Formats: sequence, C-alpha cells, structure tokens
Amino acid sequence: MIPARCLTTCDDEEEEDNSRVALILGGDQRPPCSAKSLLLAPKIKLSSGYEMPVLGFGTYKLEGYQCLTAVHCAVETGYRHFDTAFCYGNEKEVGEAIRTQIQMGNVSRENIFLTTKLWNTHHDPRDVRRICEKQLETLGLDYIDLYLMHFPVAYKHLCDEILEPMANDDIQTTDLDYIDTWHAMEDLVRLGLVRSIGVSNFNMEQMQRIIQCSSSKPVVNQVEIWPGLVQKDLVDYCRYNGIIVTAFSPLGQPDREEHKPIYFFSEGMRRLMKKYERTAAQIVLRYLIDYGVVPIPKAANPVHIRQNLNIFDFVLNETDTRALKGIKQKERIVKFDLVKDHPFYPFVRDEEPEESQPKSKPKRRAPKPKQKSAQPTDDQKVEQKGPETEPDAPPAQPVEGGEPVAEGEEEE
Repeated sequence: MIPARCLTTCDDEEEEDNSRVALILGGDQRPPCSAKSLLLAPKIKLSSGYEMPVLGFGTYKLEGYQCLTAVHCAVETGYRHFDTAFCYGNEKEVGEAIRTQIQMGNVSRENIFLTTKLWNTHHDPRDVRRICEKQLETLGLDYIDLYLMHFPVAYKHLCDEILEPMANDDIQTTDLDYIDTWHAMEDLVRLGLVRSIGVSNFNMEQMQRIIQCSSSKPVVNQVEIWPGLVQKDLVDYCRYNGIIVTAFSPLGQPDREEHKPIYFFSEGMRRLMKKYERTAAQIVLRYLIDYGVVPIPKAANPVHIRQNLNIFDFVLNETDTRALKGIKQKERIVKFDLVKDHPFYPFVRDEEPEESQPKSKPKRRAPKPKQKSAQPTDDQKVEQKGPETEPDAPPAQPVEGGEPVAEGEEEE
C-alpha cells in the first residue's frame, strides 16, 4: 500500500472553476461524461519533489476524434494525470484537449500531470533535446511533467516517422547505451523542458546501473502490472529506492470474446462485484492502488471513464485482497519479442508459461508431479485458503475460473 505520509490531498483543485463545463461535442446535449461533482484522485510525492495523482488516464490506441473527446471527458470527470507517448501518435489530440480545458477555466496547467515518452529511435544523446522540443510543440505545452525512456533498447533512427526500422523481418537496433541517453534526459530537466524523468520497461539491474552512473535516479518506472503479473520483486526494489511504479495494462487487457484473462471474467470476481457493488475494473484498480502502484487504465466510453476514477470511497477487506493476491501468475503480455536478443533486453528471454520451461532454467520451478493421493493443486489451495504464507487466516473466495461476467477497456 502507498504510505499515507506520501499521499497529499487535492485541496488545490478547489480553486478551479468547474461550474462551466463547456459543450465539447457540439449539439444541444451535454457530453455524457459531464458530472455535477468531480472525482479527484489523491496524489503521491515523487523524489523530484513534484506530486502525481495515484490514478492516471491511459491513451494507448486512442486516436483522432476518439482520443480528443475521451481526454475532454476525462478532464471534466476529474482526471488530472494523463499518459501518452511519441509512438502512440496522439500527442497532438491529448495536448489540444488539455489546452482547451485550460482555456475554458475547467482546470489549470499546474493541476495537470502529463507523462509522455522518448521513443526507442531517439536514444542518441544528440537527438534527445530535439525530439523533446518537437513533442512539446506537438502537445502545445511549455513543459512536460514526466518524461520516460520508453524502453532500454535503442532502435536505428531512419526518420522520426519510422517507429520500427525493419530489415529481414527484424528490427534494426543499435548498441547505444541507455546510460548516455539518461544523461541527455537529465539535461532536459536543467533546461526546464521537463520537470521529472523516469523509465519504462526497465528491470532492477538496469535501474540500479542508472542510479550508480548518474547524478539523479528515475522518479518512476512504468511497467506492466496486473493481478496476473504483480512483479513483486521489482515493486519492492522500486519502493526501497523511492521510485514510484506506474502500472500499464492494469486489468490485463480483458477480452470479452476470448474470456481472458480468466480472473476478470470469473465467478470469484462476480462475487466481489456483488459484494462491493462495483465493476470488475473498479475492484482491480482499487486492489492495485492498495498494492502500492499507480494504474493508468485506458477507456473511451464515458461511463467507464467515470467508473475507473470512482474507486476512492471503498476498500477491499483483507480476505478479498488475499484472494486477489492468490491469482496464479501468468506470462507478461507486452514482450518486445523482436529485440529479445539485444543485450539490453529487460525481460527473461524466451519467456514461456511455466509448464513449457526446461528444467535447467534458473529460477523456474518445474510443475509438480501428480500425487497418487488427491492432493489439491496450487490453484485449488488459493481457492481454499489464500496464499500459503497465511495459513491461519480466514478462507478467501476464489477469483479465477467460472463464467464470464464483465468487460474491460484498457490495454497497452
């Protein structure tokens, strides 16, 4: 859980005039996202001294008019933390919506926390300032609140428009060291172009190397985290070093047609939804915030946009939290497989489900052989009593398995 001493209130938002929510979509009807009262997320202080809301609005795969209206809706609902990236191709729409909301008096620039990212083709230190200034021009803003190195592996730069330079079905990479890129990003802070800098998709060893070789450490590491991939060791490392973890794909990219991930559409989740009178997405987002990370779900539907932010008036009890912790860990969704042979590739190479791993692989447990006696499986143990580390605790309800019950909207 994020320590209470790190959280701040949203009193500064009271100065904003939210009574004049303009009609963005045109016509005679108000946008469906407009609300009589704002929902505001608490904030957490970064090591740079700035504050960041503990829930953000993701924009991956939001494009054009859909992105524009979604960001407008999010601001009017109460979101103040927005996440975009050079490679998303929507910085123009995100910036336009934010600027319009500022001009209307619905929010001030100081109360917006905007994150964008340096793409892999721009790791050359000589290129970092130029592309950051180009992103600022696209956004139409004077500064970026948080600028992240999107990935530790550098791609060959052909032109700004080519995001994945291909040759014979392989991405062309370079041996540029992310440490040199990081030093160029530090200059952006000194120049006032960005306020804070961080990384994304970095492992513990790579972050430790930055800390040891630089004058400043990342304030954030944005990685894939959802109930089936909690990355506890990485989160613990970041917490120890005062680095905030932002969670992309916080729901696990729910797919209603394929009913994946299983936990999201399970009978156990149905019970939690009925018990707390919340959606599956709300329950997961509340769980992740209590876990101590900052989720950034994406949504385009105004109803989902509001629901995702409306999670600060309830808390999961210990038993239900333990049931979510007991979800069997799965393989990651976002793998960047095309560059897995690069020395800076941050993930376990050839990562596969546990059942298909060779026994010689380190830190991988081979599946246990079936016992003649009817011993419960690991998943059954979770359903019966939660994690093995708490054998005396009350039994937790299962979360995985069962019938489909809900749908999600986020992905990264």
